[in-house]
Parts: sequence; C-alpha cells; structure tokens
Amino acid sequence: MAKDSIPELELANVRTRERLTDSVTEIKRRSDVPARARLAVAKTRQRWHRDPTPLVAMGVTAAAGIAAIVLGTRIGRTDAGHLDRPAASTAFTALLPFGARGGFDADQAKDGRKGRKARRKAAEESLERDPVHKNRVKQRAGIAAVQRRATKNRKQAAKRSKAAAKAAAKAKG
Repeated sequence: MAKDSIPELELANVRTRERLTDSVTEIKRRSDVPARARLAVAKTRQRWHRDPTPLVAMGVTAAAGIAAIVLGTRIGRTDAGHLDRPAASTAFTALLPFGARGGFDADQAKDGRKGRKARRKAAEESLERDPVHKNRVKQRAGIAAVQRRATKNRKQAAKRSKAAAKAAAKAKG
C-alpha cells in the first residue's frame, strides 16, 4: 500500500465510492416495498395472461374446498352425521367400545340397567344376535382346531425322526 501511486489511490477511492453509491441505491430499491409489490403483481398478471392454467387450478381447488366445507356442515347437521346419536341400534353401534351413546335403549330400560356395564352387556347381546359375528367366531374355532392338529402332528413327526436317528446311530455303532 505504501508503494501505491497517487493516481492508483484516487482510482481506488472512486471505485469504493461508486460501490457504496450502488449499494445504497440497491438498498433503497429493495426497501421500496410498494413499488416491488406493484412490480410483482404486474409480472404475475402477465404470466397469468400468457398461461392461465395455475389460476384455473387455484380456482378449481378453492371451489372444491368450499364445496367440501359446505357439504360437511350440511352432513354434520343431519342425524346421520352424528355417531353419538344413532338412529337405531345397529351392529356398528354394538361394536363401539362405549356402546350406543345417547342414553340407554328399551332393553336396558325394561331390565332397570344403566351405565357402562349395561352398555357392555347390551353390546355383547347384540353381537350374539349378529350372524356375521357368529360366522367369524365359528371360523376362528375351526382355524384353531386345525392349528392344534398341525402342532400335534409336527411334534409326533419330530419324535419319530429323533427315534429313527437314535436307532440308526445304535445300529451303526
């Protein structure tokens, strides 16, 4: 730096001032938010005018969202939209862990039962009347029997092969 000539130092000073001026100008431009927003809107409009596909897609998505909200509120206001107040006791309500909510049914009233135990008993009775549940229980019992027989046969085969191996070793040695 000590060996630099005066003209070189002057030139360096000028360049530094120019860089500072450019930086200040850039900072001013970036901090002018309204102008940048207007520019962004203008560019977006141009883009949409050239190709409106994203705009159409956003419109369709918004319409579908609004339709889903409206339909959901309509369904929610009907009796069918509430699991806590079923229209009738069904196999589905019997399978719920808390039973059919919204009070107790006629069977409970006539027996004088109410509460969690009564709901559980009513659910069990409902399952006993359900033919699909009966078939499922029967199928499980059949599968369990087959598995028991298979396990027994496997154990017997293992015993036989062990005995045969012992006999072969005895005959050999």
